[in-house]
Amino acid sequence: MVTADRADAAPPAVAHPRERALWLRWSWRDLRSHWVAVVAIALVLAIGSGVWAGLGSTSTWRRQTNDASFAAVHMHDLRATLSPGTFVDEATLASAVAGIEHAEQIDGAVERLVVDTQVDATTEDEKILVAGRIVGMPFDATPPVDSVWIRDGAAPSAASAAVLEAKFADFYSLPATGSVTVAGGREIDYGGLGVAPEDYYVTGPEGTIFAQGQLAILYTPLELAQELAERPGQINDVVLTLTPDADRAVIEQELTVALDGLEGVTATVTDQDDAEAFRVLYEDIENDQQVWNAISALVLFAAALAAANLISRIVESQRREIGIGMALGVDRRRLAIRPLLVGIQIAILGVIAGLGVGYLIGNAMGDLLESFLPLPEYRTPFQYGVYAQAAALGLVVPIVASVIPVWRAVRVEPIEAIRTGHLAAKTSRLTDWSNRIKLPGSTLTQMPLRNVLRTPRRTVLTAVGVGAAITALVAVLGMLDSFTNTIDQGAAELTRGDPDRVIVQLDTFYPEDAEVVGAVAGASTVAAVDTGLRLPATAPGETPDGDIEFLVELVDFGTSTWTPSVSGAGGEPVPTEGLLLARKAADDLGVDVGDTVTLRHPVRGPDGGFSFADSEFAVAGIHGNPIRNFVYGDLGQAERFGLAGLTNVVHAYPTEDAARGDLQYEIFELDGVTSSQAVARVSEVFDEALEQFVGFLVIAAVAVLILALLIAFNATRITVEERQREHATMRAYGLPVRSVIGVVIKESVLVGVAATAIGLAAGVVFLGWMLQSLAARTLPDLGIGLSLAPSTIVIALLVGVLAVSLAPLFLVRRLRRMSIPDTLRVME
Repeated sequence: MVTADRADAAPPAVAHPRERALWLRWSWRDLRSHWVAVVAIALVLAIGSGVWAGLGSTSTWRRQTNDASFAAVHMHDLRATLSPGTFVDEATLASAVAGIEHAEQIDGAVERLVVDTQVDATTEDEKILVAGRIVGMPFDATPPVDSVWIRDGAAPSAASAAVLEAKFADFYSLPATGSVTVAGGREIDYGGLGVAPEDYYVTGPEGTIFAQGQLAILYTPLELAQELAERPGQINDVVLTLTPDADRAVIEQELTVALDGLEGVTATVTDQDDAEAFRVLYEDIENDQQVWNAISALVLFAAALAAANLISRIVESQRREIGIGMALGVDRRRLAIRPLLVGIQIAILGVIAGLGVGYLIGNAMGDLLESFLPLPEYRTPFQYGVYAQAAALGLVVPIVASVIPVWRAVRVEPIEAIRTGHLAAKTSRLTDWSNRIKLPGSTLTQMPLRNVLRTPRRTVLTAVGVGAAITALVAVLGMLDSFTNTIDQGAAELTRGDPDRVIVQLDTFYPEDAEVVGAVAGASTVAAVDTGLRLPATAPGETPDGDIEFLVELVDFGTSTWTPSVSGAGGEPVPTEGLLLARKAADDLGVDVGDTVTLRHPVRGPDGGFSFADSEFAVAGIHGNPIRNFVYGDLGQAERFGLAGLTNVVHAYPTEDAARGDLQYEIFELDGVTSSQAVARVSEVFDEALEQFVGFLVIAAVAVLILALLIAFNATRITVEERQREHATMRAYGLPVRSVIGVVIKESVLVGVAATAIGLAAGVVFLGWMLQSLAARTLPDLGIGLSLAPSTIVIALLVGVLAVSLAPLFLVRRLRRMSIPDTLRVME
């Protein structure tokens, strides 16, 4: 035995190399004797640090990728868009741009024509009829602004007229070259697949997110777009890039004033940050990183508790040795070296494995991102700083977790540590309290509960450790549940009345008895139609994102087949005065039913031109659609917008013997119809978009599921080792192995129930934080309500109760092979 100075002597000198080697050999012996638990905890640490490293790398990758991708296609700094249905001659907007005071700060300006249409991309295997958009632009603009990245094929030429948006083509597995048909029956050949910067992220016509399968975008030369839209020589959009030293706010203000001076024209000027693709792709990075960091922190917290359990077990098994060492005068600090070395060695094993796990997770996430979102550039450099941070966390967590039980062990008096029965746990106040209560059943029946109460600290550590893993599992799966429930809620609202309803969008405002409206109503597949109005509006928001954009839809609440639902209305009629807001919109605006809200909206003048006006509307109710952008009102208020007797949207209902697709195809070639969208397709698109997110959730869910199972097994194994003298005593009195295992299983059930309760409660709180962060930052237009599916609760119960309870079965062989005399022997 190595001796040392007395505890009351001067601090010991630096240990001799032989002494250091002795400590290492002892700690290595401890690792071998507990190798199963050591491997389990090392894997737990590997998952925690690996998730941190792998997911932490993706945030930097995504930011560098976004920067390079937007720069590659010369993303605009400012954009001016005319109000819907208005157009001006070419060079009109360019002249207004050139005439502002600080025009020298403008690097490039490109006029475009952007119009809605319908696209028929039907293949031999599938009918594809969706809303479309034609973006006409000069492909040879110098300098370029919002150019199209050609991923496959080539730009428009004499042999091909357009470039088809790549995400839409990927969604339906369309070839790199081919043809589609647009409204009016015109067949357009496309010679390549590509994407413009504004369309890196696509929103569907009905406010759907990730709507790459719902919107077909065709990038064409300006002349062809003008021909297809029957707007020769006209444009309705201009995009600008600025010089590096330009003052964007000043240019935006000057451009707004210049465009307001154009007769009969109203325009909206937005900057790069207002582009939805730009905002979502960057803000999503920060939000995702918060979520991943929180999940990783939960995993590391669970690992810390697991490490504390193991180190505490090792320290308690060495309690007599520590007591003898202290009695012989060995410095307490040296006695702490041996168990602390175990924690350090576990940390090193976990970090080494964690680097590999992080590399695998990072590669998997990178591959998913690249397949999910085609971008011109993908940057995935190895993130040394993130991996160093993960390694540091993986080292610190088990070491810190080891300090507490070691510190407790070396603070006891030597005589107490040497006392016979060193593996027997101390009694607690809960034990004393429970002893005074007459519990039903035999001693064997009462034993599990009394064991749990006898070691409250160990019970709490085990329950909280497993509960932390369940928390992460509930949060990840609950996020998917909440999205699914919100989508189902929106789909149910849109499909009220008739799920086959088709929304027909017109290219401008027409009288309600116009020829195009009559043509839609007279189609052989149409049973009835309801006319309405749709127009954009904005409201000053109280959120960091600033103004909130709305799509105001006016329908006849008295006669229309479909009308929005109103929360709390019961059987009362829908209010015909004021507007109906989504709950998310009301919360963001800080209003409720009965309050007023100010909207900035277009107003049609007597000459047919549009101007913007600020009007106050009463909040008449809260509708059932979770998408914030939708605002509904009665058609009788059309006069406030200067649109009395006009319509630009028709709700068409198919006949009994016609499908929604038949209706869409019949009105496809009607002049004046720019799109027709079946409302039932909205929920289908949401479901298809969610399927692509399953890959991201599976990575996190599998990691935390494995984590929970590892902690459950390790915690149970430690419990069995802790009470092996008790189990040997029970067997010595003739109890069969199945009775001993029964006691352990019942005890594990109690701990598992507590762990599940902790995990579910904490998981709900953590899920609420994630959804609040997600809704506020990445998806501000979607009101996501917290929801837990029964399947998620069942999985939590399976992990927290069943897995913990069944873990003792893996130790049956060990109990059977136990040497009862050796286990009961006390070495004096």
